[in-house]
Amino acid sequence: MDKKPVQKKPVKRPVAKKKAEPEPHKEKQPKHEETPVAKTVTAKLTHGKTFYALGRRKTAVAQAQVTTGSGAITINELPFEKYFMSEDLRSIVQQPLVAVGLEKSLNVRGKIHGGGIHAQAESLRHAITRGIVLMDGETRRTLKKRGFLTRDPRVKERKKPGLKRARRAPQFSKR
Repeated sequence: MDKKPVQKKPVKRPVAKKKAEPEPHKEKQPKHEETPVAKTVTAKLTHGKTFYALGRRKTAVAQAQVTTGSGAITINELPFEKYFMSEDLRSIVQQPLVAVGLEKSLNVRGKIHGGGIHAQAESLRHAITRGIVLMDGETRRTLKKRGFLTRDPRVKERKKPGLKRARRAPQFSKR
C-alpha cells in the first residue's frame, strides 16, 4: 500500500494595498443655496388672480379658491374659527400655508361637503396645497416633501356577506 504524498497547491493571498492618504479637509458647501420659499413666492404672487383647486380625503371633497390678500380663511361662508372649532383641525388646514410662509398673504375660500370633520380638514389642506402649486410651481418641492400633495387613498373597506363588518366575523359559539 504505497501512498503517494499529496502535494498542496500554494495559496495565493491578496497583497495589502497601500492606503491612500486622506485629502485635506474641505469645507462642506450646500449643493444649492436654500432661501426661504416665502420670499421668492411673495415676489411672484399675481395680484387679483384666483386659483381654483380640488382636494379629497375619504368621502370628503373640498374646493378651494386661493387669492392674494390678508390671510383670511372662510369655509362654507363661515369664518375659519367657527367651522373648525378644534385647534388641531385648524393647524391641519394651515399646514401648507405655514410651510411656504404665506399664511398672512393668501386668502382662502373653501366649500366642503361629505365625510367627517377630520377628513374635511385634510381634504381642504389638499385643495389649498394644489392651489398654491398652481399659483407658483416652485413651492411644489417643499409641499411634496411634506406629503401635502399626495392624495391619501385610504377609505373604509366594504362589508362582506356573512360578516358583521368588512372583516369582523360573528362571534363563535361552541355550544
